[in-house]
Amino acid sequence: MSKLFAPQKIKHLEIKNRIVLPPMVCFTFAGENNFVSEKNIKHYESLAKGGSGLIIVEATCVNQNGRLSEGQLGIWDDKYIEGLSKLAEVCHENGTKVVLQIHHAGIKTPKSVNGDTISSSDFNEGTLSARAMTMDELRAIQEDFVNAALRAERAGFDGVELHGAHGYLMTQFFSAKINKRIDAYGGSLENRLRFTMEITECIRKKVNENFIIGIRMGCNESDLKTSIDIAKRFEAIGIDYLHVSTGFDNTPITEEVPEDFPGNWIVYGAAKIKEEVNIPVIAVNAIKTQEQAQALIAHNLVDFVAIGRAQLADYNFVNHIKEGSAVVECLGCKPCRWFKNGAYCPRHV
Repeated sequence: MSKLFAPQKIKHLEIKNRIVLPPMVCFTFAGENNFVSEKNIKHYESLAKGGSGLIIVEATCVNQNGRLSEGQLGIWDDKYIEGLSKLAEVCHENGTKVVLQIHHAGIKTPKSVNGDTISSSDFNEGTLSARAMTMDELRAIQEDFVNAALRAERAGFDGVELHGAHGYLMTQFFSAKINKRIDAYGGSLENRLRFTMEITECIRKKVNENFIIGIRMGCNESDLKTSIDIAKRFEAIGIDYLHVSTGFDNTPITEEVPEDFPGNWIVYGAAKIKEEVNIPVIAVNAIKTQEQAQALIAHNLVDFVAIGRAQLADYNFVNHIKEGSAVVECLGCKPCRWFKNGAYCPRHV
């Protein structure tokens, strides 16, 4: 059996293999008022049966006014626990560990969701605009994240993943490109990380010691060197794993990716971060083949590989490669049908 299918621990949690389903929002799947629907449950049940060691459930919003879309799953109230618990249950029933990604869109909140968009600082560029949140609002949103983590624990999840990537609220604090605050939450890197550091420390104090706290972060925030520094700081305060993607924007790192490296610059960034930390690192972005995944794990470049579109196209992707049987390949539609409505993916219609 290849190392790809060897178990690996995140803290005390044993993951049966090195393949992760990354968090991918299923637009149009959520029920009315942002509740988990039967479609959501069936989706994650199918993926869990497909063999991934860890499923990270899609970005679930901690505040109604910070949704990335009108239909995003919610966790800002106790009433969402029952539905979310069904997602955790179907994953566990099929031998898969499961973490919930918790999220606030900040400046990327559509005006149809909230006309009074807030961010770390005042911002107005193109179609994006927001005002700086007040200190009272900052504290309230920190509390929203902490309460969301507690609800996730009550719903039976093995942990939470803080969404600190892809231009959403936490990156709007991390990045000096947007964070122009002159208080304790802006200026130095230490200050720009404070918003998330305080959330993490508060969650850790309130959850069971075995509850996982991970974070999705960029390798380009705003460059690889700074991102390595950020990763070390996250490790020092007790983050249990790093899920490395892109930060406030998609500006590539300047480091040259070796020709024989089995991935793009984002995956390479994850590998370089792994060299500097002792907690598990998950690589993500355009990892689509068994050969890529095996090379990344076999050479100890990262600890886990997150495979997204390939698993959306073939719910049994992991089982198929483990058994040596044919995979239903992603067709690479542009744009991906899942960005509009996963029900229209040509592999599932």
